[in-house]
Amino acid sequence: MRKMGQGRDVEVLVSEAKDGKVKVVDRRWFTAEGELKNEPQPQAPAPQPPPPETAAPMIELDDQPRRDPEPGPATSAVGFLDLVDFLAQQAAALVSGQIPGRGRDPQMARFFIDLLVVVQDKTNGQLSTEEASYLEDVLYQLRSLFVATTR
Repeated sequence: MRKMGQGRDVEVLVSEAKDGKVKVVDRRWFTAEGELKNEPQPQAPAPQPPPPETAAPMIELDDQPRRDPEPGPATSAVGFLDLVDFLAQQAAALVSGQIPGRGRDPQMARFFIDLLVVVQDKTNGQLSTEEASYLEDVLYQLRSLFVATTR
């Protein structure tokens, strides 16, 4: 069954029977004169819902080799430095009051700085020299900005 001739007020279903004949069903609710049709409207079969996806099994990080996520538009360019940059931007905006309608929020800025410290602690020894120095520099700058604005 396929849809044909969809227009503003018209939806026509076309299906081919086993004997090769074509059946056309007019599903308009009104006649050409604008009167409501009294005939019951044939209902198209409801689309089948997709089968439920099975949950992926839990993976122990130490036992399994790391698999990179499948490339896609949202995950292809995301990396560790992006995470650090995101958290740092949130902290800097909150400590300097750059978020419209919110003003300065040193407690939330401190929370984001603390999150970066947790990231630093949990990734200690696993980062490249570039990533480790970037994280250290960002933390130094954020701590300096926090102290300067909260005095």
